[in-house]
Amino acid sequence: MFESDDEIKEVRKGAEKGDAQSQYLLAVACHMGESGKKDSEAAIKWYTRAAEQNHLQAQYNLGMMYFVGDDVAQDFKETAKWLKRAAEQGEAASQNALAVLYFNGQGVEKNLEAAIKWWRRSAENGNPRAQVSLGAMHYDGKGVEKDIVKALMWQNISIENGSDDGKQNRDTLEKEATPEQIDEAKKLADEWMKERSKP
Repeated sequence: MFESDDEIKEVRKGAEKGDAQSQYLLAVACHMGESGKKDSEAAIKWYTRAAEQNHLQAQYNLGMMYFVGDDVAQDFKETAKWLKRAAEQGEAASQNALAVLYFNGQGVEKNLEAAIKWWRRSAENGNPRAQVSLGAMHYDGKGVEKDIVKALMWQNISIENGSDDGKQNRDTLEKEATPEQIDEAKKLADEWMKERSKP
Protein backbone atom coordinates (compact mmCIF):
# COMPACT_ATOMS: atom_id res chain seq x y z
CA MET A 1 0.00 0.00 0.00
CA PHE A 2 2.76 2.44 0.95
CA GLU A 3 5.88 2.75 -1.17
CA SER A 4 8.09 4.16 1.58
CA ASP A 5 8.38 5.16 5.23
CA ASP A 6 8.07 8.79 4.11
CA GLU A 7 4.60 8.06 2.74
CA ILE A 8 3.53 6.55 6.06
CA LYS A 9 4.91 9.65 7.85
CA GLU A 10 2.86 11.92 5.58
CA VAL A 11 -0.27 9.88 6.19
CA ARG A 12 0.38 9.92 9.94
CA LYS A 13 0.67 13.73 9.82
CA GLY A 14 -2.67 13.98 8.03
CA ALA A 15 -4.25 11.52 10.48
CA GLU A 16 -3.04 13.49 13.48
CA LYS A 17 -4.46 16.68 11.95
CA GLY A 18 -7.86 14.95 11.79
CA ASP A 19 -8.12 13.99 8.09
CA ALA A 20 -10.51 11.00 7.95
CA GLN A 21 -8.98 9.40 4.83
CA SER A 22 -5.47 9.61 6.34
CA GLN A 23 -6.80 8.09 9.57
CA TYR A 24 -8.36 5.28 7.58
CA LEU A 25 -5.16 4.60 5.59
CA LEU A 26 -3.06 4.64 8.75
CA ALA A 27 -5.52 2.20 10.39
CA VAL A 28 -5.21 -0.15 7.39
CA ALA A 29 -1.40 0.06 7.59
CA CYS A 30 -1.49 -0.81 11.33
CA HIS A 31 -4.10 -3.54 10.73
CA MET A 32 -2.07 -5.17 7.95
CA GLY A 33 1.29 -4.68 9.61
CA GLU A 34 2.60 -2.31 6.96
CA SER A 35 4.11 0.06 9.49
CA GLY A 36 6.56 -2.61 10.62
CA LYS A 37 4.35 -4.89 12.69
CA LYS A 38 0.65 -5.55 13.02
CA ASP A 39 -0.80 -3.24 15.66
CA SER A 40 -4.50 -3.91 16.20
CA GLU A 41 -4.76 -1.43 19.04
CA ALA A 42 -3.56 1.40 16.80
CA ALA A 43 -5.76 0.11 13.97
CA ILE A 44 -8.84 0.29 16.23
CA LYS A 45 -7.86 3.79 17.39
CA TRP A 46 -7.46 5.17 13.85
CA TYR A 47 -10.43 3.28 12.39
CA THR A 48 -12.56 4.69 15.22
CA ARG A 49 -11.41 8.25 14.59
CA ALA A 50 -12.15 7.95 10.86
CA ALA A 51 -15.43 6.11 11.52
CA GLU A 52 -16.59 8.87 13.87
CA GLN A 53 -16.18 11.22 10.90
CA ASN A 54 -18.50 8.95 8.86
CA HIS A 55 -15.75 7.30 6.78
CA LEU A 56 -17.72 4.35 5.37
CA GLN A 57 -14.89 1.89 4.83
CA ALA A 58 -13.49 2.65 8.29
CA GLN A 59 -16.92 1.95 9.80
CA TYR A 60 -17.13 -1.36 7.94
CA ASN A 61 -13.57 -2.46 8.81
CA LEU A 62 -14.02 -1.46 12.46
CA GLY A 63 -17.31 -3.36 12.67
CA MET A 64 -15.70 -6.46 11.13
CA MET A 65 -12.70 -6.31 13.50
CA TYR A 66 -15.13 -6.47 16.42
CA PHE A 67 -17.14 -9.18 14.65
CA VAL A 68 -14.17 -11.48 14.09
CA GLY A 69 -12.46 -10.56 17.35
CA ASP A 70 -9.37 -9.66 15.33
CA ASP A 71 -6.84 -9.11 18.17
CA VAL A 72 -9.63 -7.31 20.06
CA ALA A 73 -12.39 -8.69 22.26
CA GLN A 74 -15.25 -9.90 20.05
CA ASP A 75 -18.11 -7.45 20.53
CA PHE A 76 -21.26 -7.87 18.43
CA LYS A 77 -22.84 -4.70 19.86
CA GLU A 78 -19.90 -2.62 18.58
CA THR A 79 -20.08 -4.55 15.29
CA ALA A 80 -23.77 -3.68 14.93
CA LYS A 81 -23.22 -0.02 15.88
CA TRP A 82 -20.59 0.62 13.20
CA LEU A 83 -22.15 -1.54 10.49
CA LYS A 84 -25.49 0.22 11.01
CA ARG A 85 -23.89 3.64 10.55
CA ALA A 86 -22.28 2.56 7.27
CA ALA A 87 -25.37 0.60 6.13
CA GLU A 88 -27.62 3.62 6.62
CA GLN A 89 -25.33 5.57 4.29
CA GLY A 90 -25.72 2.91 1.58
CA GLU A 91 -22.52 0.86 2.02
CA ALA A 92 -23.46 -2.52 0.51
CA ALA A 93 -21.04 -4.83 2.38
CA SER A 94 -22.15 -3.29 5.69
CA GLN A 95 -25.80 -3.74 4.75
CA ASN A 96 -25.16 -7.42 4.04
CA ALA A 97 -23.22 -7.98 7.28
CA LEU A 98 -25.88 -6.12 9.28
CA ALA A 99 -28.55 -8.41 7.78
CA VAL A 100 -26.57 -11.42 9.04
CA LEU A 101 -26.46 -9.90 12.55
CA TYR A 102 -30.25 -9.45 12.54
CA PHE A 103 -30.77 -12.94 11.15
CA ASN A 104 -28.61 -14.52 13.89
CA GLY A 105 -29.50 -12.09 16.69
CA GLN A 106 -25.86 -11.04 17.23
CA GLY A 107 -25.46 -7.64 18.91
CA VAL A 108 -29.06 -6.83 17.99
CA GLU A 109 -32.36 -8.51 18.70
CA LYS A 110 -33.07 -11.34 16.25
CA ASN A 111 -35.36 -9.80 13.62
CA LEU A 112 -36.13 -11.55 10.34
CA GLU A 113 -37.91 -8.50 8.92
CA ALA A 114 -34.85 -6.29 9.52
CA ALA A 115 -32.56 -8.99 8.07
CA ILE A 116 -34.63 -9.13 4.88
CA LYS A 117 -34.73 -5.31 4.65
CA TRP A 118 -30.92 -5.03 4.80
CA TRP A 119 -30.32 -8.01 2.50
CA ARG A 120 -32.69 -6.43 0.00
CA ARG A 121 -30.94 -3.05 0.18
CA SER A 122 -27.53 -4.68 -0.14
CA ALA A 123 -28.72 -6.88 -3.03
CA GLU A 124 -30.16 -3.82 -4.79
CA ASN A 125 -26.75 -2.17 -4.31
CA GLY A 126 -25.12 -5.08 -6.18
CA ASN A 127 -23.68 -7.13 -3.30
CA PRO A 128 -23.51 -10.76 -4.53
CA ARG A 129 -23.52 -12.27 -1.02
CA ALA A 130 -26.74 -10.46 -0.19
CA GLN A 131 -28.20 -11.57 -3.53
CA VAL A 132 -27.42 -15.21 -2.68
CA SER A 133 -28.98 -14.81 0.80
CA LEU A 134 -32.10 -13.09 -0.52
CA GLY A 135 -32.53 -15.88 -3.06
CA ALA A 136 -32.18 -18.46 -0.28
CA MET A 137 -34.83 -16.65 1.78
CA HIS A 138 -37.23 -16.79 -1.19
CA TYR A 139 -36.50 -20.48 -1.59
CA ASP A 140 -37.16 -21.20 2.10
CA GLY A 141 -40.04 -18.74 2.37
CA LYS A 142 -38.37 -17.10 5.40
CA GLY A 143 -39.55 -13.52 5.93
CA VAL A 144 -40.65 -13.34 2.28
CA GLU A 145 -43.02 -15.34 0.09
CA LYS A 146 -41.77 -18.78 -0.95
CA ASP A 147 -41.04 -18.28 -4.63
CA ILE A 148 -38.66 -20.46 -6.65
CA VAL A 149 -38.64 -17.99 -9.56
CA LYS A 150 -37.45 -15.14 -7.32
CA ALA A 151 -35.01 -17.52 -5.61
CA LEU A 152 -33.52 -18.40 -9.00
CA MET A 153 -33.61 -14.78 -10.20
CA TRP A 154 -31.41 -13.63 -7.28
CA GLN A 155 -29.00 -16.55 -7.75
CA ASN A 156 -28.70 -15.65 -11.46
CA ILE A 157 -28.02 -12.00 -10.57
CA SER A 158 -25.38 -13.02 -8.02
CA ILE A 159 -23.65 -15.15 -10.69
CA GLU A 160 -23.47 -12.08 -12.96
CA ASN A 161 -21.69 -10.40 -10.04
CA GLY A 162 -19.17 -13.25 -9.76
CA SER A 163 -20.66 -15.45 -7.00
CA ASP A 164 -19.65 -19.13 -6.95
CA ASP A 165 -22.19 -19.83 -4.18
CA GLY A 166 -24.90 -18.44 -6.45
CA LYS A 167 -23.84 -20.86 -9.19
CA GLN A 168 -24.05 -23.86 -6.85
CA ASN A 169 -27.44 -22.74 -5.56
CA ARG A 170 -28.78 -22.13 -9.06
CA ASP A 171 -27.69 -25.58 -10.23
CA THR A 172 -29.48 -27.16 -7.24
CA LEU A 173 -32.64 -25.06 -7.68
CA GLU A 174 -32.86 -25.74 -11.41
CA LYS A 175 -33.29 -29.45 -10.65
CA GLU A 176 -36.52 -28.58 -8.80
CA ALA A 177 -37.84 -25.87 -11.10
CA THR A 178 -39.90 -26.30 -14.25
CA PRO A 179 -38.40 -25.14 -17.59
CA GLU A 180 -40.91 -22.23 -17.53
CA GLN A 181 -39.75 -21.16 -14.07
CA ILE A 182 -36.10 -21.33 -15.14
CA ASP A 183 -36.83 -19.16 -18.22
CA GLU A 184 -38.87 -16.67 -16.20
CA ALA A 185 -36.09 -16.34 -13.60
CA LYS A 186 -33.51 -15.72 -16.35
CA LYS A 187 -35.75 -13.12 -17.96
CA LEU A 188 -36.30 -11.29 -14.65
CA ALA A 189 -32.56 -11.38 -13.86
CA ASP A 190 -31.71 -9.97 -17.31
CA GLU A 191 -34.27 -7.19 -16.89
CA TRP A 192 -32.89 -6.37 -13.43
CA MET A 193 -29.30 -6.22 -14.76
CA LYS A 194 -30.35 -4.07 -17.77
CA GLU A 195 -32.21 -1.66 -15.49
CA ARG A 196 -29.11 -1.27 -13.29
CA SER A 197 -26.74 -0.71 -16.20
CA LYS A 198 -28.67 2.31 -17.48
CA PRO A 199 -26.61 5.52 -17.15
